[in-house]
Amino acid sequence: MGSLALFSGSSHEADQPAAGEQGLEAAVVPASYRPAEVDIAELLGMIPKPSEPEAAVETVQKAPEVQLPAKGSPRHEVAVYVNRTFRVPMREARQVTDWAIEIGEARDLDPLLILAVIGTESSFRPDARSGAGAEGLMQVMTKVHAEKFKAFGGPEAAFDPYANIVVGTEILSYLIKRTGSVGNALKWYSGAANMASDNGYGARVLKEHGLLSVAAQGNSDLAVRLSRAKQRAPEEAKKSVKRLGFSRWASLYEKEHAARARTVGMTTEADRGERSPES
Repeated sequence: MGSLALFSGSSHEADQPAAGEQGLEAAVVPASYRPAEVDIAELLGMIPKPSEPEAAVETVQKAPEVQLPAKGSPRHEVAVYVNRTFRVPMREARQVTDWAIEIGEARDLDPLLILAVIGTESSFRPDARSGAGAEGLMQVMTKVHAEKFKAFGGPEAAFDPYANIVVGTEILSYLIKRTGSVGNALKWYSGAANMASDNGYGARVLKEHGLLSVAAQGNSDLAVRLSRAKQRAPEEAKKSVKRLGFSRWASLYEKEHAARARTVGMTTEADRGERSPES
């Protein structure tokens, strides 16, 4: 499970939205539409648990090498974008990206949407708290969703990055199914279910999602430049926002593997040509 200390050194740029300004879904969602109670323990069983440290031993053992994502992979490029845009140390950027992927797969949700909500809500600050009581990376209304944090030890776990992403993603996933689209779900998530407008909240999240998509397609440099210039992603980086399931993220890896296979194939053919005897 994550810890607050993991992100203690992070900061964010001045042009990012202030944490908590958007409010959250549950404060104004009609009682008849609020999410049904979810068995968080069952949900956690679907998500790979972060490894726990083994008990200390007297003899010093060499630490195993950490397998980092390959440079240029969607996972790596997204972490680079988070690192550079939100000024989050690279280790923490990788960790939150990995969690978003794991939890997104368990809930059939695009990890980039989870990360876009985190960026919009808290600028990746796990200690963020709004005046309305929204807390943590995804600015969950802890008082409303206290039951969902029982599996993590109680409401104070709202500031634990991993626990907050699990609960926030569960709420967002439910709202997408309940309202029928990502756009409507974001409106409810922002606390504007009963209002005519969400004051641009959904547009900000989807803009961030577009920039993360550019990074995931292998161009974190362009994504960072667009973010700093406050520009949107090119049209080709945008996809339908009706569902945004995990398959969208999986397709990025399929494309990457196919591209690598073509590169390896071309290299092999070139090597064969160089070794071919002259006629």
